[in-house]
Amino acid sequence: MSKTQEIYVAGLRNAHAMENQALAIMRPQVSRIEHYPEMAERLDQHIAETEGQLQRLDRLLDLAQSSNSGLKDTALSLGGTMAALGHSMAPDEIVKNSFANFAFEHYEIAA
Repeated sequence: MSKTQEIYVAGLRNAHAMENQALAIMRPQVSRIEHYPEMAERLDQHIAETEGQLQRLDRLLDLAQSSNSGLKDTALSLGGTMAALGHSMAPDEIVKNSFANFAFEHYEIAA
């Protein structure tokens, strides 16, 4: 594998792990939203988009004759779960989740 392809595959693996982290953050959030149906609907849409992005990343990894990094996927998913859990105990959980989701989305864009 050329150096260029190694960097490309590493980027795909990182993006795959980041999308798994996003799911680990959003799924618990949407399951607890009670008073904001519009936000729950948008999170459901974002979850579906993220699942589609994971499928596209899997196809790109297959085309590059590689696969996702189980270690990266697991580590970032665990981090996402912990982040979502940390907000769940706050009285302003919806606000904290909104800030965190905004920041995370822009991190994804930058990456």
